[in-house]
Amino acid sequence: MTHISLEFDFDERAHEAFEQGKFNVPVGARLQIGETFILGDSGAYTRDYVEHYIIQLLEGAKAALNSKRYIHDYYIDAMYLVFEPAGDGRTNLAFCYSEEAAENPDYRGEQSPKLPEPEAVAPTRELAAVIADAAKTYLDTIREYDPDAGSEYVEPLLDDLHEELDGIES
Repeated sequence: MTHISLEFDFDERAHEAFEQGKFNVPVGARLQIGETFILGDSGAYTRDYVEHYIIQLLEGAKAALNSKRYIHDYYIDAMYLVFEPAGDGRTNLAFCYSEEAAENPDYRGEQSPKLPEPEAVAPTRELAAVIADAAKTYLDTIREYDPDAGSEYVEPLLDDLHEELDGIES
């Protein structure tokens, strides 16, 4: 079984922002599939606006469960998180530093002009479940400050993802 983990570092700055009713703040994220860190590494997190990032992960997980490709475009610094069907109920997840690499898997790695672009294949259902768990952790965390936080976007997407996961046989 492939190890998949998605962690958020809700540090003091994040909790201070949550206290002020700001729920889409930069938070550390670390995403690992097997031995490969797609985001962050064993000693560091990659910072991203957490609510937006979770929304994109939920959208990516839903697409993956339907064997569709999904590209999360960070809109800054030409960074992309790509969900690609890999066959047999698996999804390839790749972090890319160029539009060309996001669109063309053959361009990744040696041909890409930027930094190494990590990618790994995971069982789709397990990947989606890990994303759902991380989204739930986010909702639980922000709802300590506001019981309705996350209701507009995150909660409906999470509910949809849970319905899709429940509809898939294990």
